Amino acid sequence: MKMNINVSRIILLIILIFTFKLNAQQKVYSKQEIGKFKENEQFYINKKVKKVLRDFKVNFEIAYVAGGWSEEMSFIVLRFSNRKDEYQLQQKGIKPARLTLFIKEQDIETNKLFYSETKRIGFYRDSLKNKSNQQILKNYKNLTVGMIYANSEEPETKKE
Repeated sequence: MKMNINVSRIILLIILIFTFKLNAQQKVYSKQEIGKFKENEQFYINKKVKKVLRDFKVNFEIAYVAGGWSEEMSFIVLRFSNRKDEYQLQQKGIKPARLTLFIKEQDIETNKLFYSETKRIGFYRDSLKNKSNQQILKNYKNLTVGMIYANSEEPETKKE
C-alpha cells in the first residue's frame, strides 16, 4: 500500500513537471520571431519587464523609454536593428522588428524614469556593447507590463 502511494506521488510529480514545461513560454531567438510576444500577450500581462527580457535571446540595438505623464502610459520600445539597417529594410519593403511594452505603474517615482523634457530617453547598443538586455534596462525590470505591441521582421503586406 505504501509503495502504491509513493508511485502515485512520483507519477503526479512527473505529470506536474510535464504540464509546467508545456505551459512555459518559448524563447525568442531571432528578429523574425518577435511577433510571438503579441501572440502570447496574455502570458505577459501583469508580469514584470524582466520576465519579457528573459524570454528573448536576441539583443536589441536601441531601447527608447518615454511617457512619464499622468495622461498617458509610459512605454519601452525595443528596436532590433540600428537606424541605418532599419532604413535599408524599409526601403526593401520589410517591416523592422519592434517590441513595445506599455507599463502599468503611473506613480511619481515611475514617471521620473520615463520623463524627459526634450525627447525620449534612448539606450544604444553600440555604446553599451558589453551589457546584456537586462543590465541596460535594470531600472525598468521590476515594472509591470500592461500591454504589448510587437511585430517580427517581415515583408510589409499591402492593404487593398
